[in-house]
Amino acid sequence: MRLVRAKGKIDIFMRLFVFRVPFIGALVILMPACDRSNQQIKLYRVSKAPLEESAPQQQNAMPTNAGSPAASHGMPPVTSTTPTTPPNWEPQPLSQMRQASFLVKGDRGAVADISFVSLGAAAGNVLDNVNRWLDQLGQPPITEQKLAEIAQRLRTSLGDVTIVDLAGLPKNADPARDGRIIAAMVTTESSTLFFKMRGNADLTEAQKGDFIKWVAAICNAQTETQSPKMAAMPPQDAGAPQIKWKTPEGWTEVPPSSLRYASFSATDGNGGKIDISIATFAGDGGSDADNVNRWRQQIGLPPVDGSTVTSQVTPMKTADTTFSATDIAGAKARTVAAWTRRDGRVWFFKATGPNAAVEKEKANFVKFIESVRF
Repeated sequence: MRLVRAKGKIDIFMRLFVFRVPFIGALVILMPACDRSNQQIKLYRVSKAPLEESAPQQQNAMPTNAGSPAASHGMPPVTSTTPTTPPNWEPQPLSQMRQASFLVKGDRGAVADISFVSLGAAAGNVLDNVNRWLDQLGQPPITEQKLAEIAQRLRTSLGDVTIVDLAGLPKNADPARDGRIIAAMVTTESSTLFFKMRGNADLTEAQKGDFIKWVAAICNAQTETQSPKMAAMPPQDAGAPQIKWKTPEGWTEVPPSSLRYASFSATDGNGGKIDISIATFAGDGGSDADNVNRWRQQIGLPPVDGSTVTSQVTPMKTADTTFSATDIAGAKARTVAAWTRRDGRVWFFKATGPNAAVEKEKANFVKFIESVRF
């Protein structure tokens, strides 16, 4: 998701498929390379950091679960090979992102939320997604080296699935509903599948075996027919209205990803490349603090509190609307973003690239935002 800023500062960014899994022989076949002791997923505990999301129900606020694009429509019918789920997994209404959603209840009010999301292949950077999940648990990001230590691989006919087990209780979070995330993801040529279980730490541990079997069964079911059972998401939901803008000279339009309404690229003439995006979702797209802190993390900056975010966001009035804008600069990269909420939707405009390149293109980005007509 991409956004904008002008004059001084610019800062920002930014179903069900009742699976019935045969938990018997087919799933044992899915993990032939490892004995039972090697299938245990490592649990990574780190010191606590400032909160970005405080409840499992917020996990759809992003890119991969994380602003929420609309889920794909017209899913294929259930067939005899459709995987099953444990009887204690209660199907839930689909959100804007989810193609499957379940709730598991335990003792003393414990709950765990389980989801399946399919996005475009471009959403498949494992480290970025793991660090986003850690942030949801109030934990600091990790490095590629640490990721290699904690990640496990589950071999399926769709490809190797990366599985991580993360722990941490965000500040003021309810331990009956939060404290652990077990997530899995696999990227194919056309899509990235995300599976996530978040909730009470003990309940999540108890459900881990069934969760991994469910993940394996879905991934294998994807290859049992010529076309996947879960369609990849369309390039934005069908209800998104059309908008107009004037493309700055020197910008090249590129094919949008599944999360983008439109994409552009620009260069500064010295090898610096800028990625410009437009994204839109139904709803409010999450809080300004959540979005800004996600953008900060993407360029290597730590999160800041809500009051700091507010001080760094400035209004940007155009002929059609008023945008919020921010300008975030890291050691090497910089993001300028602008966003607006209108008619039940949020629109994000964002430009990210090397500091010098973004500085050179900032004026064009501002003009671009000012040209937008809804």
